[in-house]
Amino acid sequence: MRILVVEDEESLRITLAANLELEGYEVIEAQNGKEAIELLDQQRFDLVLSDIRMPQATGVDVLLYAKQHHPGLPVVLMTAYTMEDQVRKAMSEGVFAVLKKPFDFAAAAGAVVRALRHPVVLVVDDDAALATTLVESLRSAGVRAEAVASGEAAILTLNSGRVDVCVADLVMPGVSGIDLVRHIQKVTPDVTVIVFSGQNLREMIRRVSAAGVFAYLSKPVDPDELLQTVAKARGGSCTH
Repeated sequence: MRILVVEDEESLRITLAANLELEGYEVIEAQNGKEAIELLDQQRFDLVLSDIRMPQATGVDVLLYAKQHHPGLPVVLMTAYTMEDQVRKAMSEGVFAVLKKPFDFAAAAGAVVRALRHPVVLVVDDDAALATTLVESLRSAGVRAEAVASGEAAILTLNSGRVDVCVADLVMPGVSGIDLVRHIQKVTPDVTVIVFSGQNLREMIRRVSAAGVFAYLSKPVDPDELLQTVAKARGGSCTH
């Protein structure tokens, strides 16, 4: 697997590259976004790991270029500025994850391994039309996503090992959102769970939060908010 590491801070770039090489990856380094874009046209990469704030071209510029010219190439961004407009734009444009600096290498390695799997976001809602609409919004930003209309179907899909984030309605017939959360915690604990509901279910929300749910969204779910929440989940930045 070939990874393009883009970072204008030389010491951090060298450290990241060395650690990734120790993990068995082939690493190519770029000192800024402009150089990264040039390399993307010259070589094949399986993943881009880039800082956001850089001279000449930002990490978001690299993300947008990759989306246009190399669709399907996962991009993980790094930044010390979690609230800046560039971060929000990256999340809205389908970045795989945003890592907050400073971080230990384990955090970066985890995001890299996750991204290289090309995992799927699974949307679960007994309102099939709503689930499909949310999936289409994710796909339009370049995020791989699938929809199912029941908790039972969700469990079957989760068993495939392709899912890393599950977005589920709390209130469904049969296997409810609560039941699904419990199943995930027991059987597929590596899957991050985001739940949503159109009802004010404080006690249920408290229970799923205690069970390790990453975030709660209210219906109607805003597509941009969902995109940002998925990117935060994959970067390990909790939104409770």
